[in-house]
Amino acid sequence: MTGASRGIGAVFADKLWQLRPDLDEIWCISRSYNDDSSSEDFEHSRSQGSRLRYLRLDQSDDHFGDKIRNHVERHHATIGYLILNAAYANYGDVNTQDFSQADQMIQTNIRGTVAAVYSLNDLFEKNAHIILVSSISAVAPTPGLAVYTASKAFIRHWGICLREELKPHRVTVTICYPGKVQTTALRDVVTQAKSVKLRLMPEQNLNYLVERTLRAAERGRAEVAPGLYGLVMALFKSAPKRAVARFARLV
Repeated sequence: MTGASRGIGAVFADKLWQLRPDLDEIWCISRSYNDDSSSEDFEHSRSQGSRLRYLRLDQSDDHFGDKIRNHVERHHATIGYLILNAAYANYGDVNTQDFSQADQMIQTNIRGTVAAVYSLNDLFEKNAHIILVSSISAVAPTPGLAVYTASKAFIRHWGICLREELKPHRVTVTICYPGKVQTTALRDVVTQAKSVKLRLMPEQNLNYLVERTLRAAERGRAEVAPGLYGLVMALFKSAPKRAVARFARLV
């Protein structure tokens, strides 16, 4: 599970443990973990027994796929669940944003996600599940968050195709579309954007989002946008994209 140190990823780790007690270990991957064995992450892992393993890996790293595969092979592990949640968002348009920030979004949100699946493709158990965390913005092109929303649209379209490609191998792919969730990352984007529209959007409960997503994956569903945001997504899917972009404009 990537992006597991906080927010959606941390809740996924907790809820997956409850839903699938048959799993031997849950590997929590984040670039923010401390390698020091005296760290809080290590202590939490030790208090939970051998069930949690924390790995400090950066999904934007060019060698992320190779590194995660090396860890799996070294422990002779197979994969029952792969949850790809890590993402980076930075507010700004082509006139104000450094390319380095846009590139980090591309590397993290697209390249790292794809690299993980390609690198681990032959290590999945039968009836394994992949959960790709996209965003409601995948169907809502948003000026000011153009690269981020485009990266999430990529995850959506790639995930739909990946589901068909992996079906003969009995690996299911479920795409999750969070709305405005209660995370530090989203609060930072709202602060950067100074958008009244974003501030007025209803917040989505993290526990509800994750529980619905995991149960949808267990049932083999292709896509899940829990609660009110399911209706929002349906409306945005049917609306002309230029009209959606104008409506979603943050400035």
